[in-house]
Amino acid sequence: MNKTYRNIWNAATGTWTAVAETAKSHSKGSARVARSAVVALALSGAGVGGAFAADACTTADGENGVLDAAGVCKIASTMSARSVGTMAALDDTYIQLRTGSYAPANPAVATGDSSMAIGPNSTATGMSSIALGGSATASAQNAVALGTIAHATGTESLAVGVGANASAGYTAALGRAANATGIGSTALGYGTTASANGSTAVGSGAVADRANTISVGAASFQKQIVNMAAGTQDTDAVNVSQLKPVVKALDGAIDAKTGAVTGPTYTLANGGTQNTVGGALGALDGNITTINNKLAAAVTDDYFKVDTSSGATAAQAAGSAIAVGANAQGTGVAATAVGNNTVANSRNSSAFGFGAEAIGGTGTTTGAATAVGAYASAAGYHSTAVGVGAIASGSESVALGVNSLANRDNSVAVGNDTQHRQIINMAAGTQANDAVNVSQLEPVVTALGGGASIDSTTGAVTGPTYTLVNGGTQHTVGDALGALDGELTTAKGDITKNTTDITNINNQLGDLTSGTIGIVQQASAGADITVGASNDGAAVNFTGTAGDRKLTGVAAGEVTATSNEAVNGSQLHGVADSVASAIGGGSTVNPDGSITAPSFTVGDGNGGTTIVHNVGDVVTNLDGRVTTNEGDIAKLADQIGNGTVGLVRQDATTRNITVAKDTDGAVVDFTGTAGERKLAGVAAGEVSSASTEAVNGAQLHGVADSVASAIGGGSTVNPDGSITAPSFTVGDGNGGTTIVHNIGDVVTNIDGRVTNNEGAITTINNQLAAGEIGLVRQDAATGAITVGASTGGTSVNFAGTGGPRTLSGVGNGVNDDDAVTIAQLKATGLIDYTGKELGAVVYDGIDLDSVTFGGMNGTALHNVAPGLIASGSMDAVNGGQLYALQQDFALQYGQLSGQLGDLSNRVGDLETGSGSGGGSGGGMGPGTGTGGDGSLVVGEGSNASGENSSAIGQGSVATGDNGTAVGQGASAGENGTAIGQGSTAGENGTAIGQGSSANGNGSVAIGSGSKADEAMTVSFGDGTAEGNRRLVNIADGVNASDAATKGQLDRAMESVDQRFGETNRMINDVAKNAYAGVAAAMAMPNLTPSQPGKTVVAVGAANYKSGSAVAAGATYRTRDGKWLMNGALSVTSTGDAGVRAQVGYEF
Repeated sequence: MNKTYRNIWNAATGTWTAVAETAKSHSKGSARVARSAVVALALSGAGVGGAFAADACTTADGENGVLDAAGVCKIASTMSARSVGTMAALDDTYIQLRTGSYAPANPAVATGDSSMAIGPNSTATGMSSIALGGSATASAQNAVALGTIAHATGTESLAVGVGANASAGYTAALGRAANATGIGSTALGYGTTASANGSTAVGSGAVADRANTISVGAASFQKQIVNMAAGTQDTDAVNVSQLKPVVKALDGAIDAKTGAVTGPTYTLANGGTQNTVGGALGALDGNITTINNKLAAAVTDDYFKVDTSSGATAAQAAGSAIAVGANAQGTGVAATAVGNNTVANSRNSSAFGFGAEAIGGTGTTTGAATAVGAYASAAGYHSTAVGVGAIASGSESVALGVNSLANRDNSVAVGNDTQHRQIINMAAGTQANDAVNVSQLEPVVTALGGGASIDSTTGAVTGPTYTLVNGGTQHTVGDALGALDGELTTAKGDITKNTTDITNINNQLGDLTSGTIGIVQQASAGADITVGASNDGAAVNFTGTAGDRKLTGVAAGEVTATSNEAVNGSQLHGVADSVASAIGGGSTVNPDGSITAPSFTVGDGNGGTTIVHNVGDVVTNLDGRVTTNEGDIAKLADQIGNGTVGLVRQDATTRNITVAKDTDGAVVDFTGTAGERKLAGVAAGEVSSASTEAVNGAQLHGVADSVASAIGGGSTVNPDGSITAPSFTVGDGNGGTTIVHNIGDVVTNIDGRVTNNEGAITTINNQLAAGEIGLVRQDAATGAITVGASTGGTSVNFAGTGGPRTLSGVGNGVNDDDAVTIAQLKATGLIDYTGKELGAVVYDGIDLDSVTFGGMNGTALHNVAPGLIASGSMDAVNGGQLYALQQDFALQYGQLSGQLGDLSNRVGDLETGSGSGGGSGGGMGPGTGTGGDGSLVVGEGSNASGENSSAIGQGSVATGDNGTAVGQGASAGENGTAIGQGSTAGENGTAIGQGSSANGNGSVAIGSGSKADEAMTVSFGDGTAEGNRRLVNIADGVNASDAATKGQLDRAMESVDQRFGETNRMINDVAKNAYAGVAAAMAMPNLTPSQPGKTVVAVGAANYKSGSAVAAGATYRTRDGKWLMNGALSVTSTGDAGVRAQVGYEF
């Protein structure tokens, strides 16, 4: 005992363990792991997460609020308030906790400044108050109520457990139905009551009704305090081992089973039976033999010794403050300092762990700082530092993790300048000040393009590189846009000029379409069309890449000797047909306008015939035969003259005239010396392909008239049968017209103009292909394509006869008025990979300041990545982040509450992992744990299966009704309370501290590793010399069942020592007298006379131990020799004298 202790990492148990200063520790690696676990739990930091409350609303002036019971939208009236529950009543973070089979009628309400309410019907009205649990109430400043129906109504009070009540200022009630009503009182355990000021009730059913007392039982039942180290200071409690020597020294007894002390019974030979030392000493009758016998039974060599040289500076605590540990300084009002060398010097501040400091700011702005972990420092106002060496120096800053540094106001740090950490499992932010996670950042980085990416291992973001044709290489969107903006500014002038040019071209194209410009023109509607009227050139060439072209729609041109009008196919066919008819011989017109060769049957000069196929052969044939006939003509002249012979004959009877009826020959020539002759009186001959009859002028006039009509152009039949030349008005190629009078000229004119049109059309095609003209154009410099840029209209319709068309090859839109691609829609989640529309969420308006989710019952937002939790962050947080916050809340307000600091100096070293709490039973905590009706469950794998039970911390278990288990792996039975990692409380038991166990019914174990296995006992250690603790700073016991302090024992011992001194002195006096008396007896002579009647006188001296004496005596024998008479006197060294007289008879 009385050694200086320090903390080392226990690898076997996975905890920090208090050991002697001489104990050896291993490396700190495992310690860092444990601290990392603490940090991981503490990362949740600010609150408890869950589902958003469904009753949020907006007031008439645009403020966010909630609907009250009357359906009126109200807003919170105080700053920094938090309200959590099924019907959370604040507008920032709503967390809905499951409440079992019933639905509360009222929402959680947090109206106090910096207050927090969690659970149905929970109320936190005091400033900086916290209410966690169904119907929990924290109505006073800095009050904390944790558990169903827990009430913390006193200033800076703490109520933990179902039905716990802390109604007075600076009180703490922990456990089911624990009740702390006295100012500064503490009630720990099921059904405990601390009603007097400064009193403490520890253990199930304990009652502390006297001021400044600690009670572990009640008047009707008491409990033992076991595993308690021996007290060393005046105000320390003493244990049985200290009492035993006293009891034994007083000759009393202690019952080993009941602990009852039986007072001594002193049976004095000359003083009767006495039951007190005073009575025994007062009644000592000086009987040396009796006193020696009593002293032999009462005095031993086993003297009790106490070493009070602890070597450590005492802890210091201010008003309502708690200081636990060597040199712990809880100097701030209501501050808590737990651990050696801890400092909590500002109001309401808390420091846990070796060397931790909770300073809480400087100047007039100080208070409420929290430091958890060895050497952690919370120097800023309202700052929090969690983790070994963590520093939170900024006002209202938070430092989470080993060596984390938060040196800016209102900041949260999870590392320092050289040591950074990730925040993982964080949902995507949804509000303006939420953090964003990587999944939210990735689409933004991807949307940047230019090779921008996020390293999946390190998270480093590689910026984009934009290689711009008109802007060079840029590495930011702003630079790229700036470069393009400059180029656009330059291009703007060009565009303005191009616009003018394009407008002119469009006007010209309009003119081209209307025929007022170009090679082919038309002066006005209905006017003649000219081709190349203003251009030179001798031909119009219609030949194209596929060869010659047809010129269709050509009206019949004038057919005259001077006509230059084009004739059409029908005219040519008519001429060819008339020529074919004129040639005869079966000649016909072919479809291509050519005439087939005739077949003429002529005489062969021998009386026979021959067939010839061209006019030349016919002429040759006829010429030879005419020559032959010339001689015969003269001979027959006379006969011809009288008409009897010759070619022309007249039948004497019929009077019909025949011409060469009996001769061959194909021509009848009427030419005379005066020239050609008219053949008058010619009847109209038959006109047919087989007719050989002559036609008259009337018939030819009819044919000529039809040809003239076919030629057109005003062509008419002259009296001589010729056809006048037509007049064709054609374009002159210069926008004007010219008149041509034959079809050849028409064809030449049109061919030249068509050739010009071909060139113009080729140019237009090239311009259209290059995007220089038309509605669709492309800028040669920028490559930008415009559609109808210079025309009116509000829509572009791509539909065709087959219906709508697909517009493909569209790049991703960038500006507000750009078209978007399917890829962009897919990226936004508006459509799936097949192009099918999805139920995507869109903004409520173009100002993009709100988004409303559909669904009558609200909409769940799944797969939300963690958002950035930092000052100014507008990211959404996900359920995992809120869950982590819940775990931290469970840790800080369930396990690390400053009001628990005086119960265990190990709370600051808890290394629980960040799990998820809650249950599927009746519990109220969210997560994966299980809970019974009315229970509170916080922590992964936690189980509060008992009714009205509470399990807070990963793996914590409260299986019994009304049980409370706080801390990782803590376990509580029926009406039991277990606080601390791995602590265990049996039925009606109370265990406080890491690894503590109270398995005995109604037992209490206080401190890390403490064990209370016997019923109705209180233990402060594990029963070993190294594991026991002293109970210090307790008042002197008053009643029979009160614990006595070492001061009382010392005073008792002083009294005993005084009494023993007096006794020893008396014993010494008695001994001296006894020794002298023995010497006096030895010195008295006892010599016998040798003869009757004789007298012997003698002297003697003797020494016995330290006593001596001298004596003188005489002996007389009677004369008859039968009687002897003796007398003697002794004087001792003590100054006493003794007389002896003897008479003897001899027979």
